[in-house]
Amino acid sequence: MSLRADRNRSILPVTLCFVALWAFFQFAFPYHLALKERYVLFLSDATWLSTYFQKPAPLSYITGDWLTQFFLIPGAAALLVTALLFLFWDGIRLILKPLGSKHPALWALLPTAVLAFLILFPEVPLAVLTGACFFAWLFAAAVRIRSRALRLGTFLLLLALLIPTARSLTPTARLSRICLEREYDYRIYFNACAGHWDRVEKMGLRNPHESVVTAYYYNLSQARAGHLPDGLLKAYQPTWHGLFIPVREGVECFRLMASADALILSGDYAQAQHSAMLGMTFSPRQRSAAMLRTMSDIAFANGDYDTARRYLKMLSHTALYKRWAQEGLRLLDTEAGNLTLKNDCRDILVQHNDYRTSLANIAATASQGKTATDYLLCLDLLDKNLGNFREDYDTLYKGRYDRHTVPVLYQEALLMTFDENTSPADQLTEYRIARQTLDNITEFLKGNEGLFRKSYWFYYKYAQPAR
Repeated sequence: MSLRADRNRSILPVTLCFVALWAFFQFAFPYHLALKERYVLFLSDATWLSTYFQKPAPLSYITGDWLTQFFLIPGAAALLVTALLFLFWDGIRLILKPLGSKHPALWALLPTAVLAFLILFPEVPLAVLTGACFFAWLFAAAVRIRSRALRLGTFLLLLALLIPTARSLTPTARLSRICLEREYDYRIYFNACAGHWDRVEKMGLRNPHESVVTAYYYNLSQARAGHLPDGLLKAYQPTWHGLFIPVREGVECFRLMASADALILSGDYAQAQHSAMLGMTFSPRQRSAAMLRTMSDIAFANGDYDTARRYLKMLSHTALYKRWAQEGLRLLDTEAGNLTLKNDCRDILVQHNDYRTSLANIAATASQGKTATDYLLCLDLLDKNLGNFREDYDTLYKGRYDRHTVPVLYQEALLMTFDENTSPADQLTEYRIARQTLDNITEFLKGNEGLFRKSYWFYYKYAQPAR
């Protein structure tokens, strides 16, 4: 059978296969592919490009990283990956045909499917696919060399290049599982990065997999709107783990990167910087444009404008962060002396993941400490520590943020801390407890708990520690 005849016979199943593959990437797991962009920093700078040639497979990494930075464009990831897989398939088909294989176009789909599955892991760089394409076409050209000796020599040379290249392309990071729960987490993460907080809120309310990451970003959306206590128990809460993502040994790189978001919002820039640097360090190749942008934001907040300028100059050589970086540089050139320092709280030594101590310091000493105060109080409540809640409320919230209304969540928790030896009427007036809240707890205590599933009383009685 001629090459053209095989192509004509196989064109329909092959076309259907690649259309299905594109649809799978585009609609089932688009954010698994998009997450690869978080692990890439590609600068159009001669000095930066020269670093690629200090390790094996420079062309594969240069091509792969350059393409990966465009994965932030909607639809680009699925299209680019499918196109590269098609090039790989065509190369394998051209290799199999001269070797006498029957239906080489169909057999070539098998290694293509394996590569498609492998590239779905966020930690596997696109360089794996670009490198596979390069070698497939090089081998396809080699099998057509007429001289047997020259053909054998070319094969040996390509194999000698393939072994170190394959070793260098092996992911250094731990591979995460591919599943719909992670896809949902990645999706809400990218919506948050894009500023689509209305979508984040809707996804968090739904949270079909009861995911900690999804709960985390839902709480972040509420805190950004100033409604953290009002929206806290409207969605799934894995106790306090939905407020912060702890940074510890064994945490995947994605969570390290995400952990900085709530810390920045609450004003804990020291721990946020630590998280961002760890996210950069434990990314597959210790390069991340996204973390570079985060660290530049933190440098701005800390008033470290020289460091911010260095980060922005690097980002100005990227494709999709260039405009943002140039705006930041213009701001430094024209308004550096008029910028407001965001991080104005008292400096103290805090162990990492000691959120309570850090939040209490920010709430007490920062000029804009409302968000940190809400995070602290909600942390106490989700941890079922009413003693700390009452102390923090009296010290940091009462008389400062309760002048108009007190969130219902706080009212419900305060009722559980009242002193039996003090006049109930005086306490109700002092803490601005609404009549409706008092009526609700009366009904709850009568046994009508099902009517108050979104109340703190229901949470306090039935919530279990997160898995």
